[in-house]
Amino acid sequence: MALPAGTVSANLLAAQERLMQLQATSRQHRLAAGLPVDQHNAAPATASLTTAQVATRLPDHLGWGSAAVTAVARQTRQPNTPTTANVDWPLEPASCEPPPDASSSPPLGNDTLKLYPDIAIGLFSREQTAPGRIWLLLRHLDSKGCGWLDLSSVREQLATKGSAWRVCGWRQLRNLLNQGEGVFWVRANGRLWLRSVANVAAALQVPRLVLPPVALPVTALTLGIGQVRAHLYASFHSSRGTKTGTRPAAPIARATIASLTHVQPRAQRRYEKSVRVRSKRHFAIGDRADAQVMENAAWQRGNALFTLMDKKGKQGSSRQRYVAWQLPNSYTGPHKAQPKGQQKRINQALSDLFMQGMTGNGHGRLEKRYYGHGRAAAAAYSRGRNHEIYWYDGRLGAWYCLAPEGRKK
Repeated sequence: MALPAGTVSANLLAAQERLMQLQATSRQHRLAAGLPVDQHNAAPATASLTTAQVATRLPDHLGWGSAAVTAVARQTRQPNTPTTANVDWPLEPASCEPPPDASSSPPLGNDTLKLYPDIAIGLFSREQTAPGRIWLLLRHLDSKGCGWLDLSSVREQLATKGSAWRVCGWRQLRNLLNQGEGVFWVRANGRLWLRSVANVAAALQVPRLVLPPVALPVTALTLGIGQVRAHLYASFHSSRGTKTGTRPAAPIARATIASLTHVQPRAQRRYEKSVRVRSKRHFAIGDRADAQVMENAAWQRGNALFTLMDKKGKQGSSRQRYVAWQLPNSYTGPHKAQPKGQQKRINQALSDLFMQGMTGNGHGRLEKRYYGHGRAAAAAYSRGRNHEIYWYDGRLGAWYCLAPEGRKK
């Protein structure tokens, strides 16, 4: 029979009750298994919610907007209960400290700076090696490339005991700053403004950067001033050895080195031993030895002359004697070569800084005597040179001479 309107049968009520029980049981199993559950429609699960969670689901006038509900939530919350903000995350938070500045870190053994040997020669010629060392150090300490440093920071780094960059005391540093004023830097408003390579070269009367740059270890600048001078001198030999390739560097006499670097032979030997500059002996082979040739050669070569017997016949017939003599040594420095980089731009700036006709004053250019192969030596010989010309034979490891008087025959 039909039920009156608005009346629900007992069977339907029982079925609905059974369905709600099954849903609650299933929901509990999914919660225990960690599976996603739609908890917004779950009435039994509401009892397990905390007061704070219930408050977030209520309207504003009943939730956190209600003073009564907020007071109850604060009372029921345990003071020692950890919150989600205190959960240990798998990743550590990043440090907020800035990276250490290069000026405050100690120098490393592999840290180098680019040194132009012509600048080093200018330091010797103007007796500015001590303030020049400070200028090179400050260029390295200016890691950001600002072109200036605070005087207080310079004093702390270079003149404070315990600093890894300390090279002298404050009184000596003050004297060096006064000595290098206008050449390497300008002081103003508590800052030390560093001058560029071109301006320093012009102040040292270096008209042009000819030799390729080398890599100078930064740790060498923190040693004694004698070691610093030795490295500055050795940069000349390191740069000359970079242009020869497989053949050895061209021989060069002690007197020639002294005229170019303004370092006397006695100091040259001391510096070379200090920084381990390697030397190589060279010999030249001349004409066949007879009485007349040996007499003329003895006047020219002195004690360097000797007789070479060609036992294997590499020069001609076997067991033939030739005039031979020892040439100046060649040298190999301890520094590695560096790319030229802005050397061309620096030379252009130097040409603008020097007045017309001033470039080259006091810097005589030496005529080339040694060539890597015979073709280049023959070309120089045909141009009418007034001095001896040598060319290197890599197969025999010796030099051959083209005498100037031979052209008259």
